[in-house]
Amino acid sequence: MAENKNEQQQVQVKVSNEHKPVFSNSAQINVADDEVTIQFLYVRRNTGQGSLMSEIVLSPQHAMKFQKALDETLKKHFTKHLPE
Repeated sequence: MAENKNEQQQVQVKVSNEHKPVFSNSAQINVADDEVTIQFLYVRRNTGQGSLMSEIVLSPQHAMKFQKALDETLKKHFTKHLPE
């Protein structure tokens, strides 16, 4: 029997004790036919200098799914938590 592509699959993610989140205040997105690259940066105020914090490379299909998921999540959050 073929698996339904639209089913949500639960994935358990293990995070090591050494993992530390990083802060980013800027992002750059580059698109090619076969990949979408998102570079998360920390740009220091009034210096014009920045540091690459993380780089994520996605297939175009995964980038579109990510964009849709991010859009839906932000809309749900901000319609619940922002004053009218």
